[in-house]
Order: sequence, then structure tokens, then C-alpha cells
Amino acid sequence: MKKLILAGMMATMMCSAPVMAATANTAVQTAATAQIQKEATDVMQIAVQGANAMRDIQLARLALFHGVPASAKKLTDDAATLLKDDSTDWKKFVKTDAKAKMIDDQYVMINATVALSEDYIATPEKESAIKSANSKLAKGDQKGAIDTLRLAGIGVMEDQYLMPLNRTRKAVATAQKMLADGKYYEANLVLKSAEDGIVVDSEMFAASN
Repeated sequence: MKKLILAGMMATMMCSAPVMAATANTAVQTAATAQIQKEATDVMQIAVQGANAMRDIQLARLALFHGVPASAKKLTDDAATLLKDDSTDWKKFVKTDAKAKMIDDQYVMINATVALSEDYIATPEKESAIKSANSKLAKGDQKGAIDTLRLAGIGVMEDQYLMPLNRTRKAVATAQKMLADGKYYEANLVLKSAEDGIVVDSEMFAASN
């Protein structure tokens, strides 16, 4: 199964947008390109910041397992700093329509994967559809790109990894206190609960027959 990371899709948008701007003849097109770049940067910031916080949580648990509490404390503090950064507009990227089972919280996407159907076989028509989809992605038209692939008989599955922001913040803050008190076993369990809080929301865009 072919997999594409969301970051790659965002990078395509960011790399292609300047080319579009260079050939644009109007201020409107230039402004639109700048907006695409800003939105792509914002999405990347959320994904990277949230993913880095979760990575620090995982590494903190690993440090505790190997008996290095000082490193665990630093990693947990780093995660807390990332999660408390209110300069990031977290609410703008909270997903509210996820199909996955969720608690009452703000679920922020920290990673995503997109996969093509396993029975995909390259044909001139499908290659043309992929080229068209790439062009739509460059313009920020994700829905149009997916529809183009679907109509060409290419099924698309998207998995989004969602982090409950408030729950994760509370877990990390609790772990910080426990680590300060030398309660390493308990801190490890709390950090594990933060890891376990991640939910995967999947959506299938079936190919047209």
C-alpha cells in the first residue's frame, strides 16, 4: 500500500505556491498564494508541535525505564512547555467531526497518513488523475484532489492521529509533580495514560465503480 505523510502534502503546497506566485499577473493571485503558504505553515506547526510533545512524553517514559529520572524530568518539562504554548492557535485546528470515539476535549491532529487502495494498478488514465490531483493539492484544494482520484477509480484512506489537548496537558502537569516528589513509577503510568489518549480517526473515500 502506498503511503503519503500529510507533511509531504503540506510541503508540496508550500513548494508549489511560490511558483504560482511567480507566474501570477495580479495582486489577487499573489495574495491567495501567500494565504496558502500561511495555512500550510500553520498546519505544519500544529502537527510538529503536538507530535514533538508526544515524542517527549514517550522518551520520558523510556528514560524512567532505564533509570535516568533527570532526563525524564527534562523531557516532561519540554513536553509541558510545548503544550502550554498559547502563541499557537490550537483551537483553529481542533477536529470536532471525528468518527472515532472521543471524550469531551479539544482533539488536535498531530499526524496523519494517506494511503491509496491496495489494488491500485497504474494506467494512463490514473496517472493523468494523479497529475491533476497534484495540481489541486498545490492550490490547496484537498477535496478536489481526493475527488479526482476517487473518480479515476483510486480509493483513498486517510488516518488522522488526534491528541486530546486538555487531557494531555493535565497528565503532563501531574507527571511533573510526581517526578519532583520521586514518584517515578506513578509518573510513568500517568505519562502512559497521555500516550493512550491518542485516537485514530479514519475516513475512506471509496473509488467510483
